[in-house]
Order: sequence, then structure tokens, then C-alpha cells
Amino acid sequence: MLRILLFILINQCLSQTGFPKQFQAILNISGSRSWDSPFPGVKQLLYDYKNLRVRFDIQGSQAQQNETWMLQYKPKGAEADSPASQGYTMFNFNPDFPYFTKNDCWYRTNSMIDIGPFPVSWLHGVENYIQIYPWYPLPPNLINKGEEWIPELQLNATRYDSPEICDLIHSRIGKVPCFSYFETKDRPVKTIQARPVPPESFDNDEYLTTVYLSFTNGIPSQAEHLFDLPAQWPGYCGNANAGFTIDPLREFVITPNSQDYFTLKLQTPLVRSLGDRVKIEFKVQPSGCFNGTRCTNFNTIVFSGEN
Repeated sequence: MLRILLFILINQCLSQTGFPKQFQAILNISGSRSWDSPFPGVKQLLYDYKNLRVRFDIQGSQAQQNETWMLQYKPKGAEADSPASQGYTMFNFNPDFPYFTKNDCWYRTNSMIDIGPFPVSWLHGVENYIQIYPWYPLPPNLINKGEEWIPELQLNATRYDSPEICDLIHSRIGKVPCFSYFETKDRPVKTIQARPVPPESFDNDEYLTTVYLSFTNGIPSQAEHLFDLPAQWPGYCGNANAGFTIDPLREFVITPNSQDYFTLKLQTPLVRSLGDRVKIEFKVQPSGCFNGTRCTNFNTIVFSGEN
């Protein structure tokens, strides 16, 4: 009896190396996805938790082009007192979207509308503020299941399963550990994440396999340039934050006596390198019912620090 208890204790307490605070990896994500799962496919990842910066190189979802996504805390070149100088900024180079930004780069500061290729767990709170967290921290109660063959890498790795079981009814996979982690003595090699959806949901169960095709501990000095940003990026990259709001948001029929009006409010902070000014010009188009293009004129609006 003592031998059995000792075996169980060893199996539960064998420590795992886990993911370091800095690493480079090429990873491949596949499996059954839900709406908020990470992008599938092969990606290159540069992860630096010590300096709060992460870089993903992926293939774009729409244009099928190579894209770079970066998340940095207080990135270099941020203008003083701007949102970017006080927190996290997300960059997308050679973007598929949003279409309204200029050049081949856009950036967004908190709060975020989307998460990009970054883990959805980094987006939190009612305000959708993004923050870099440790890369898949391992729970303390993982159970050692022994060695298992990893066909994608042609090697053996030690498998650790969570005691929690997820029943993936929608996908008909059945009951599986909610989290599995595989590693060799040198590095992590694979994770499996399972997450069921409620029976009444129209979404899919999540059953994602991430294989780390290559893995290097640390960020070598020759990789530092991969975190570089374009010079004067506040002026060069398009600002993808919500640019402005219109209140009330409805159509108008303009007549000489109607008193129709709307309020246009700038949401995006001004960029000093662009002169602290935003100019908005209106393009009048007829609708299917009305053609008022010759009946009214819209003046150009200029936003500045005082207005």
C-alpha cells in the first residue's frame, strides 16, 4: 500500500519545465475551433515576457499574405501623454484589415476591438483591455502519464494531463482531459486544449493541438531587430482605434427649416507629428429615395487641440 501511494505521489508531483519567460518558436495549431480560438496554421512566435513584448508572423486570413503582429508595452517612439505611452499597443504590418488605415501598418491602443493571433485570455475586463501574461502557465496538479510518441516531431515526450475532464459532446470527441502538456528534458513540444460548449449552443467545441515544431530558449541579440518599429510610427501607421462617433446615428432629410443636425466627436487622440490636426471632408451621395447633392453644402471640419 505504501508503494502504491508513493507511486501516485511521484506521478502527481513530478515537476514540469513549462514555458520560459523568453523563447522563439515555430508552432502549428490545428483541430476543432470555436469562435474565439486562435488562428490555425503555422506561425512564428517571438515571446518576451520580461520586456512585455510579443511578435507573431502568420499568413493573413483574407489576402493570404505574410503578416506581422506585435504587442508591446509602452513602445518606443510613442508620443508623450498618448495612450500608447501609458500601456499596450498592438501593431499589424501588411494588414488584411482594417481597410481604412493607410500604408501597410496599423496600430491600436487599449481598449481593443479584437485580439488578433494573441491568446484570448490576454483580453480581459468589461473594457476589453489587453495585457501580456505568462505563456500558458502550467497548473500545479498535472498528472504524469508517462512517455508518448509525438509523430509530428518523431520523438518521445512526457505527457501531463489535467485531472479535470471535458466532455466534448458537440464534436462527438467525448471525454478528454481539459489540458494536456508534452515536453522533453530540453523543451515543451505540444499542448492540447479542450473546451466544451453548452448543449444548446450553436458554436463548436474547442479541441486544439499546438505542436512546437522548433523551440529556442531566450531571445538572442541577433533577434532584437525583430521588435523594431518604423521611425515615426504614430504618423506612419494608420490609427485603427474608433476614429469618431456620430450622434444621433440616423439618416437626415435636410430642408431649409428642419433644424436637422448631428454631432461629430473625435475619439482618436491627435498625433503631434502630423501637426495636432485632423481634417474631415464630406462626400455627399444621393440615396435610393433622395438626391440632395445640389441642395446643401458641407463645410470641412478641422479638429485641433483646442477644438
